[in-house]
Amino acid sequence: MSSRFITTLSYIVHAVRGGCVICTYRCLIGTFGGGVCVWCTGFSGHATEHACYRCFFTRIIGIPYQRKETATLNEPRAPSRIVAFMRRRRRILIIAGAVVALLVAGLIYWLLTRGKESTDDAQINGHLVMVTARVASHVRYVAVDDTDRVKAGQLLVQLDRRDLLQTLRKAEADLASQKAQTAAATSQISITQHTAPSSAGQAMAATMIASQGIAASEAQLSSAESQVASAEASVRAARDTAQSARTDVAAAQAQIRSAQEGLTIARADVTAAESNATTQAQEEQRYRYMYNLGAVSRQQYQNIVNTNIAAQASLRSARGRLAVAQTAVAQAVARRAGAEALLARANSQVTSSMAALRQARAGVRSAQVGLNQARSRLRQAQAAQYGTETVPQQVHISESQRRAAAAKIAQSYADVRAARLQLSYTTITAPVAGEIAGRNVNPGQYVEPGQALMAVVRLNDVWVTANFKETQIRHMKPGQVADIHVDTYSGMCFRGRVKGIGAASGELLSLLPPQNATGNFVKVVQRIPVRIVFDQPIPKGVVLRPGQNVVVTVHVR
Repeated sequence: MSSRFITTLSYIVHAVRGGCVICTYRCLIGTFGGGVCVWCTGFSGHATEHACYRCFFTRIIGIPYQRKETATLNEPRAPSRIVAFMRRRRRILIIAGAVVALLVAGLIYWLLTRGKESTDDAQINGHLVMVTARVASHVRYVAVDDTDRVKAGQLLVQLDRRDLLQTLRKAEADLASQKAQTAAATSQISITQHTAPSSAGQAMAATMIASQGIAASEAQLSSAESQVASAEASVRAARDTAQSARTDVAAAQAQIRSAQEGLTIARADVTAAESNATTQAQEEQRYRYMYNLGAVSRQQYQNIVNTNIAAQASLRSARGRLAVAQTAVAQAVARRAGAEALLARANSQVTSSMAALRQARAGVRSAQVGLNQARSRLRQAQAAQYGTETVPQQVHISESQRRAAAAKIAQSYADVRAARLQLSYTTITAPVAGEIAGRNVNPGQYVEPGQALMAVVRLNDVWVTANFKETQIRHMKPGQVADIHVDTYSGMCFRGRVKGIGAASGELLSLLPPQNATGNFVKVVQRIPVRIVFDQPIPKGVVLRPGQNVVVTVHVR
């Protein structure tokens, strides 16, 4: 096949380039019979006989070649033309070879892909079971983490049970109470039927006693209210006395401050007067000495004596004012002490009056309670008296109450079952066996009903979702064989089959489907999801995880 192809190509090249029959024939001979030609082998063989040169000249000039007798083999123009032609021939051969190679490759690709549809827009898919909280509570602890393998029923999260446990206990207590009420209603029917005749006289006597008790309670209440009024008056008087004592204490305190200020001034005056008196006494002694010596006149000495006498008088006056100020301070302190004692007595009186008032008010409340109890006993006695007259009606009412209590028992049973169910929701277990993914819960966190905590991925139940173009599913149908190549496990081919073809395109099923009712419309090839399942068991050691990219090839023919 290769020899024929080369022969045909040589013939086409020579013919297109204007070669003659001789050269073409010699090329054929060179191909099959081992001959040589300038077109195929260059300057060798019979090229020295000018055969190919003559053919070359005839092809170029287009006229028969007339050989000159003086022509030599070294004619200057012929070899350069032959070399240029050989270069052009080589380029043509390269281009022709490339075209043929592309044609062969296309033929091989068409033969290999005939009857198959392939896409790399495919992923491993599987069941992601979301684990959610069914009650609102705090998380006590989380028993698993991401990538952990779990079994169906294995503990995942434990919520706080205390609140729901109290709810269950309350429901159980209500159930017990309803049972007791039912038993009491049943007993009441029997008692009413047997004790109705003797209860009439007792009810009349109880009515009279209750009426007398109301009168006594009203008298006791009136006395207690009088005591409250007296105690309130005593409290007001004691508070007035205390307020007056507080005023006296404040006035005494102000008097003390004034007296202390006067005492301070008096002490300062005494200090100044003592200093002046000392100075003047010294001056008098000095002048007396000088007067005895005759250094000063009698008038000067007398002036100094008078000044000393005045200083001593001023000192005595300042000391007198100091004593008066000290007396005033003592009197003010004594007055304050008296006012404080009066205030203490007034406060004590207020305290005792308030205690008496509280006691009186307690007596009023006690009397009011006694009156209310007496009135309640009267109403009960009157009701009992009326009840003795309506025994059949009471029996009927008791029977109705018993039936209502029985109905409440059924409701209480339902409440207990509901509380136990809610309590069981605090223990969150794995719904299926698989691997934990997407955990977003931690101890201490508060969860709400319906909040997603984690997901359990079933790795033993996976399939492939391949998105084929709408032009690729023309001959596709369920049951066709598919080759699955997972990017994670390159070199491995998994065998599967088409389980089903999506009812709508993936874009139409998206959260925001396209709206093509606008004026600008661009046609885009849509993709249809195709579900492909594995026909053979997954090899040991191979784990297919949802989301892994795969390349799928479906044999449609």
